[in-house]
Amino acid sequence: MSSRTHRVSQESQENQIIEERIVKVNGDIAIKSYTKGRFLGKGGFAKVYEFLSLDTKQVFAAKVIPKASLSKARARQKLMSEIKIHRSLHHTNIVRFEHFFEDDENVYILLELCSNQTLNELLRRRKRLTEIEAQCYLSQTIAALKYLHEHRVIHRDIKLGNLFLTDKMELKLGDYGLATKLEFDGERKRTICGTPNYIAPEVLDGKQGHSYEVDVWSLGVLAYTLLVGKPPFETSDVKSTYRRIKMNAYTFPDHVPVSEEAKSLISTMLTNDPSMRPTLDQVLQQSFFTKNVIPKLMQAGTLAVPPSSSYIKQYELPTQTTRGRPEAGKNQPKTARASSLTPTDTENGRSTTREGVVTARGGSRGSSRERAPDLGASGNTSKKAACYSSYVPPDNGEGPQVWVKSWVDYSSKYGLGYLFSNSCVGVFFNDSTKIIADPAGSFFQYIHRTGHSRDEEMSMYRIEQYPDELKKKVTLLQHFRKHLSKDEPNKRLDAAQPLIYVKKWLNTPHAILFRLSNKVVQVNFQDKTELILCSESKIVSYMNKLGERSVYPLNTAMESGNNEMTKRLRYTKEVLTNMLQPQQSAGTGEYRPGMTDREII
Repeated sequence: MSSRTHRVSQESQENQIIEERIVKVNGDIAIKSYTKGRFLGKGGFAKVYEFLSLDTKQVFAAKVIPKASLSKARARQKLMSEIKIHRSLHHTNIVRFEHFFEDDENVYILLELCSNQTLNELLRRRKRLTEIEAQCYLSQTIAALKYLHEHRVIHRDIKLGNLFLTDKMELKLGDYGLATKLEFDGERKRTICGTPNYIAPEVLDGKQGHSYEVDVWSLGVLAYTLLVGKPPFETSDVKSTYRRIKMNAYTFPDHVPVSEEAKSLISTMLTNDPSMRPTLDQVLQQSFFTKNVIPKLMQAGTLAVPPSSSYIKQYELPTQTTRGRPEAGKNQPKTARASSLTPTDTENGRSTTREGVVTARGGSRGSSRERAPDLGASGNTSKKAACYSSYVPPDNGEGPQVWVKSWVDYSSKYGLGYLFSNSCVGVFFNDSTKIIADPAGSFFQYIHRTGHSRDEEMSMYRIEQYPDELKKKVTLLQHFRKHLSKDEPNKRLDAAQPLIYVKKWLNTPHAILFRLSNKVVQVNFQDKTELILCSESKIVSYMNKLGERSVYPLNTAMESGNNEMTKRLRYTKEVLTNMLQPQQSAGTGEYRPGMTDREII
């Protein structure tokens, strides 16, 4: 087929016959006819109607866009971008794209019909939803977003009205009018767009650009709205709403019961610093999603009334366990939860609730009574595998003398444990304190802040003699040492000299980044490539997927001609710039406007 046109018959407005004219390659013309049915809704310049195919008897939702609204090239370009993105998507939780055609007056986009309307109508009828319903709908939204992000698509308009329900009660994410596709990893978009109540603060700011994290923010707004009944930042004035978003000014109303797990989930996603928000896999690890079995689909009756207590009860996890795992009932479907090996996306491993209480992501408030994990015990269901660096230093001694050799992420409860190439073992705790021990395990240095000071203080203690308040942290240090340094040399270091430690760390969808106290930056990408930027020697070391090492001067690395390396270096600089900006929840606050890239590193 080379082109498509159609004409509209002169029948009544209530029952128009729409004809799609298809011109084939050989010049023959085929005609498909549709009956234009009831009006379903509108948005922007488009109106949506039911379309019945007279040939196949299939019913579609047809998005009708008047060509008069596409007179400007920018509007036409946006529509074609929407069509291009949407037609490339194929997922259970995404509204299916059928095809589009046009005539002199309109463009018609035929989509999968979702007969149970949107979550907007559902919430209007129900006022607010139960937690089990929110879990069900949010987990399906996350499944759709994970698919989009894996295909480099950012939706940018997650809201109640764009989440549709089919006749089987499946949730489908639709409306890709504001969606955008990244051309390369690390690209930042700068268009200010979105729905006021759901728009992320970095979109409003516009200076640093935005990426996948905007969808996580909107997901947090969605979770709050489903459970409370209205968006967290909503006001009668758009400017006031934007002001509240920038200030992160929202509260949980006293008259609406919201669980602590739900509050923790929402406050984790509604973090102004996008680099501090969890990834979608890490959202699913939150206790809100793991405290009970989640139904795959809700019953149709919940469109009008809440699920019954007996229905909810069948999804509760029993208190008795077998071999450390819950005894699921015969009729319980599997819960949609992430693998326990998924790392937590955090710079300092913490989130702050609206009351200002610092809690570990996915963990409990009662940290002082938590038993330290046996990280290396055989058969322990909570065991996590260590990750390893493949970096090998050059023979001429160029590059860092110390780098992160292996690490294990337990930030869902405690923090990040790591082993340096010099055999020192350290822990970056969820409260932003750090501890680093010498290879022999004879002494450790404890790094912390006092009061509101941004300056860190270092205290040194012998492993057998330290303050009582450090007992749990030292116990955790010993567990991490046992797990990570089994075959390391038992050498001794000078206790009078400050040891190198991990000053900041960050997990992104593509890499884990470590910034050491000696200003070395190490980036381990998920595709097994690595970058190590050394400020002291002013060089960049790059390990490709085959383990081959290349070394470049730091100031000319971007002009090296190694496209794979420069792409990762550009991504690293983008992450570092965001990571070191003085945000309210940021780490050390060392970034100052006017610092050069070399100084940042």
